[in-house]
Amino acid sequence: MKLIERTAYLSEMLELADTPDIKVITGVRRSGKSKLLEALAQKISERQPDANIIRINYNLTDFEDILDYRSMETYVEERYEPRSEERRGGKE
Repeated sequence: MKLIERTAYLSEMLELADTPDIKVITGVRRSGKSKLLEALAQKISERQPDANIIRINYNLTDFEDILDYRSMETYVEERYEPRSEERRGGKE
């Protein structure tokens, strides 16, 4: 299957990446939502090498124990690494 690049969506998502709002990506099954998120994570990592990107893929058995918000919170907290300016208590 050929991958369709979603440059307009990716561009818009990158513009909103640093806002505190929750972003929701919806679409029919197999429409490229996961691929779009992978591309977004890659672009963010290129722009910001110390970005803390935490991924959860429920298609993998590694994540089958994350069934409620408490286990999700624990998973994220264990992997969250504040950016350098957050560790110092302010923005650069």
